[in-house]
Parts: sequence; C-alpha cells; structure tokens
Amino acid sequence: MGKVADLKLLFDALITQFGFGKITSFRATNITSRIPKYKDVKVVETDLNEKVFYSGRYTGYSDNELAEVLDTTLFRPDEEKFGKFTTMYQDREDLIHNGKLLHFRETDRKLDLPPGTAKRLMNVVAKRYGLEPEVEMDNLVRYKAKRRRI
Repeated sequence: MGKVADLKLLFDALITQFGFGKITSFRATNITSRIPKYKDVKVVETDLNEKVFYSGRYTGYSDNELAEVLDTTLFRPDEEKFGKFTTMYQDREDLIHNGKLLHFRETDRKLDLPPGTAKRLMNVVAKRYGLEPEVEMDNLVRYKAKRRRI
C-alpha cells in the first residue's frame, strides 16, 4: 500500500465517497470541519458501561477465584443473617435469601469486580446456599431459598 498509485486510488475513493470533489481540492479542513465539536458530543450510558477496560484489584483472577470473592463478600454474610437472626431480617429486600433484588452491574461496581462477573457467576454461587433464581433478566436477579429458616 506504500506505492503512490495505490494511495492515489485510496484517496480518490474516499473523496468520491464523502463528496469532497476533486483530489486537487482535497484539504484536511474538509474532514475536520465535519467532526462534531466535543461539547456537542452526547455520551450514551452504554458507551460508559459496556466494554470497559478493567484494571481493578481482581485483575487476572480466574472464574473460580471470582466466585469465591462473591461467596465471601455477598452470599456468606447473608447466609449467616438468614440462619441466626430470623426475626430481624424479615423484609423481602433485607436478604438475598428473602428475595432481595440484585443488579449485576451494581454488584460488579460495589465489589470492584470485572464487568460481567456477577451475571456470569452469581447463579453458581447461589446454588451453594440452596438458592435458585425466582426472577432472572438481562440486568438483575432475585433468588428464593429452597429451604426454610431455622
């Protein structure tokens, strides 16, 4: 592609495609004037949240290691409350075992997990505690306990 004739063909095609006229009238300002100004660019939330580069504290962890992090920080404390303090945590949103609504992205953010970890691994960890999804959608899950309180 380093040949002059090839470059001329490339620029001719670009000029024709974008309507700049003849190659002799081609100027860089023709392109830069069509680029929106920074203040006019609207950033969509999915651009901020999807395909995020992760460099947090769990960089390089395997799925098994990340499942242990979910277990230790999210499900085990909930299990202890569910088993020991039955009268204190009766509301649906108090405990995961009662049906607390969990948002995947929010869980990843709160626990500083790589994006997509909660969605990928929460059901695996929940099974350890006798929980099964009562409601599961693209962005959230609500579990129900298969067993009764002690």
